[in-house]
Amino acid sequence: MIAQIPFFGLDPKQIDEKWVEAGYGLEANIFDGHSFEEADYIKTFNQTLEYAKQLDPSLLTLHFPTDHADYVNEDHIKKQLYHFAELAVKYGAKGITVHANQFMTVEEFQVYDLEGNRKKIVEFFAEFDEQLKGTDIWIGVENLPIIGNLGEDFDPIFIYPEDFTELVQLDLKHVGITWDLCHWAITYQTHLSSALMFRNDQLKYPDFFQFLSIKESIKHYHFSSFRQLAFPHGGVRCFEGRHPSEGTIAEELLRRAADTLQELYRNQDTGIVFEVMEEDYTERRESWRTLEWFGGVSDDEDQKRV
Repeated sequence: MIAQIPFFGLDPKQIDEKWVEAGYGLEANIFDGHSFEEADYIKTFNQTLEYAKQLDPSLLTLHFPTDHADYVNEDHIKKQLYHFAELAVKYGAKGITVHANQFMTVEEFQVYDLEGNRKKIVEFFAEFDEQLKGTDIWIGVENLPIIGNLGEDFDPIFIYPEDFTELVQLDLKHVGITWDLCHWAITYQTHLSSALMFRNDQLKYPDFFQFLSIKESIKHYHFSSFRQLAFPHGGVRCFEGRHPSEGTIAEELLRRAADTLQELYRNQDTGIVFEVMEEDYTERRESWRTLEWFGGVSDDEDQKRV
């Protein structure tokens, strides 16, 4: 696997040259669709990607915005997603991670046609796959946690491994899955905590490693731990991006996951992005700590792999 760090695609100062020099990869992230409206967005993003390309990272990927970025129902956002694909080809990025971007409140979900809207989004990706003919890039559709970090809203389209069934069955050439282990850990731990709270074992999710049942469709991984669980009206915030030794979920479970992935993807160029919080994103202390925890380089001959 290739360890990556994310950086804001409009701020080249967040790129750690030492990380790249050590043989690891990068992921350029635009967080909010409002960035598309900024006057210098296209110029700045292109300049940042050109800089990243010149550094020659072992792997470069892109991450499409999460907020204000409904590419299914808003044509101008869809055009931006297509433009992301053009940028990926231009700057040598191997793939693009994208969320379903269908956020809603718990109350709105009560009358939401989940199956119908999931089908609509899967159909969109089937069409997008056709648009990508002639390219070598992949699209990784990311799983989201069962509830947002404030307990107020969430994106219900792709949470569990089984939510990807229709997408996986299409066996698309370019479109697959980005599996976020932090998001999945939040979902798994929420089920476990709910089972304890209500004394009902049926609320547990049966197997943390169920995501491996769709591993053939997984293009990419994100990794970190989290602190605290958010529940609707609970007044507690969940903090993603924690070091695995400092999270709410058992470190041993993440250790097993890390070891499993390293064995599965040994000598492969599959990326895993360490989405950990930093006090200063120009100083990647937590990223290096996570790399050390994860296992660092596997041998001296090929430094880019973990």
